[in-house]
Amino acid sequence: MLQPLRNLSATIDVFDIKVDKLINSAGIPSPLVVTQCVFSNQLCNLIHRGPRGTLWGQGLAQGYVEATTVNTGSLSTRGLDLTVNYNYNLASYGGLGFSFLGTYVKDLVTEPIEGGGEYNCAGFYGVTCGTPIPKWRHKFRTVWTSPWLFDVALTWRHLDKVKIDSSSSEALLAGSFAPITAELGKRDYFDVSGSFNVTKKITLRAGVNNLFDKDPPISDSTGVVGAPFGNGNTYPQVYDALGRKWFASMTVQF
Repeated sequence: MLQPLRNLSATIDVFDIKVDKLINSAGIPSPLVVTQCVFSNQLCNLIHRGPRGTLWGQGLAQGYVEATTVNTGSLSTRGLDLTVNYNYNLASYGGLGFSFLGTYVKDLVTEPIEGGGEYNCAGFYGVTCGTPIPKWRHKFRTVWTSPWLFDVALTWRHLDKVKIDSSSSEALLAGSFAPITAELGKRDYFDVSGSFNVTKKITLRAGVNNLFDKDPPISDSTGVVGAPFGNGNTYPQVYDALGRKWFASMTVQF
């Protein structure tokens, strides 16, 4: 932790984590199973063809790739977290509080099969990598604490762009893709909230998230943004899929 000034502090945490013999409840991604079977003669026992010899189809022609809980090779991630806090005194006008939290993901490496190669999903999304993993994301929050019984906060949320995993040059990811799936653009969201102390025991709060009603980035829902990772042509667990959202609450102490 660094504290060059009494009202300024910063923390840099570097992480380097690796898990061997990872338990994957979703199984090995089906495109990887097919690739390993075709080119390495591995995992072919997980492929089940339909009555007509097809891998994918409709009704009685349905084939599938088995995806049971398995011990895969390994999962590792490297990067850093940056936190900065600063308080500024406005004298008779109260004070401003600034807080910044950012995360840089350098690597998110999966070895799906021990000794069978690995791939890096940092900065990618898709059928193999799943939900988007932006290399950089941050949240910057400014709070004005007034001397008049109310506070106002403005928050800036940023997510870097991500590319479709099949556009990677890595052998276990590389493949074909439609132009609409090539990239999910960066997103910047702004949230405003405030609170007012009506009495010592009653506090009113209200605000709006995604103030400028920014739409989420969209992609092809047929195989790329689908269950279990996404929904409705996007990733609601990562982006603001419902647009602008208002909220209000009241807290009463007894």
